[in-house]
Amino acid sequence: MSFADLLAPETSTAITLAVYALAGAIGLMGMLARRIAWRRAACALSGAAFVCQTLILALGAHGAHPGGLTLGAYLQMLAWFILLCGLALWVRFRQEAPLIFAALLGLILFLMSTPWLELAMPLPASLKAPFFALHIGALFLSLGLLTLAFAAGALFLFLERRIKSKQRMRGIWQDMPALAILDRINAFCALTAFPLYTVGIVTGLFWARPVFGSAFTGDPKEVVSILAWLLLAVLFHNRLANGWKGRKPARLAVFIFLLSLFSLVVVNAFMETHHAFVRG
Repeated sequence: MSFADLLAPETSTAITLAVYALAGAIGLMGMLARRIAWRRAACALSGAAFVCQTLILALGAHGAHPGGLTLGAYLQMLAWFILLCGLALWVRFRQEAPLIFAALLGLILFLMSTPWLELAMPLPASLKAPFFALHIGALFLSLGLLTLAFAAGALFLFLERRIKSKQRMRGIWQDMPALAILDRINAFCALTAFPLYTVGIVTGLFWARPVFGSAFTGDPKEVVSILAWLLLAVLFHNRLANGWKGRKPARLAVFIFLLSLFSLVVVNAFMETHHAFVRG
């Protein structure tokens, strides 16, 4: 098999998918069996999966498709951004759980991407180059952070409820990060996601004027995205100015992520929107 064959979307996806699967499986078994060595091995494999996928993106394997980027390529890029955020949290907080969660989610996105590697989604010429780097890149990175903020917030709420109801922590729950660590992870993700999300929103509105005739057209994608941005601004402000901690920011982070997921899946796929090109 030649090097060019290895870079083909199908082959490179299979290789990266295998590493993702190993990372996810070993990480999950390590959590269930409470084996720290397995969890650390899963983190190392997650790093290897990130390197494999980075090589795919850097060498432009997906860009070789004659019709442009495919739906599968978009899903794989989202997996890359989520894994990047998981690695950042692992380096900063030395917690395996967020990275293992990111690897498992990346595995799911890769599995979803496989049937769609040939479904080309050519962008309009006006939405290429700097637009793609600033708008899509900033939004995908902020979505990766919001995904992990959601995970930390949801786990915080679940564990806090168990503690308050005096339920015993057994098995896997004993190895979960402490509530204070989960709150710090939530805060880090929210405070980092807001400026990135702002860049994504501003560049989208900036390029919308020459393309659609107005910066704001009332498109469902724009409405939901701006609503999510406003809620994220509330979370950002209260974290910094009012010292929000605990349950309130956790609940708001969960809601913002669900709203973003609604925008990404329901609006893009089922509503009349300028972003209908993602349907192929």
